[in-house]
This record gives sequence, C-alpha cells and structure tokens, in this order.
Amino acid sequence: MASHVEAKKDQKELLQLVSFKIGDEEFGVDILSVQEINRMSQITKVSNKPDFIEGVINLRGRIIPVIDLLVKLGMIRKLHGKNTRIVVVELKGQILGFIVDEVSEVLRIPKRHNRSSA
Repeated sequence: MASHVEAKKDQKELLQLVSFKIGDEEFGVDILSVQEINRMSQITKVSNKPDFIEGVINLRGRIIPVIDLLVKLGMIRKLHGKNTRIVVVELKGQILGFIVDEVSEVLRIPKRHNRSSA
C-alpha cells in the first residue's frame, strides 16, 4: 500500500512532456495538452491564410487548423518524411494540429518546488 501512495506522489511531482523534433531542434509540450498524435494525412488547403497555416484536417467531424511549426519558427520548409506527424493539442481552449518532423518520446521531468521568493 505504501508503494502505491509513493508512486502517486512521484507522478504528481513529475512534469510529463511529449518531445518532438522540428528541424535539428527538440521541443516538448505538456502531455495533458496532447489529444492525439497522427501520421500525416490529407490536409485541405484554405485561402487567405498566414504562410505557417498548412490548412485544415477533418478529425472525426471536427475541423482543425494545422500549423507547420517549421515555417512558424522561421525555418526552411521541407518535404514531409515517413516520421512526420500531426500532434493534436488543446491550447487555451482551442484545438490545433502541429506538423512536426518526428515524435521522440515522453519525458518525465521532476517539478521544482524550491523556488525562492525574493
């Protein structure tokens, strides 16, 4: 029983991030924001949009804008490879798809509680 309580405590003290690559850089997003990770699928182009918006996808009846993070971050656009994924996230109440070059792993990082207030 004690080990179960300790395991729950450890989970609360960990920040879990889904890590992914864009170009040569590695990024992470809180796993609680990630709804799903999909292989590249047909993206419908839309007009009058910023360059970084690739288009939209229909995900089980929901129309979701898809952002090419390479372009958004000012990197050179490239062809999508076999490891390219669309990471569907919820940010500030909005569902978005992010095109990433590769999803790496789930990182578990200890949360820091010892911030000093100066």
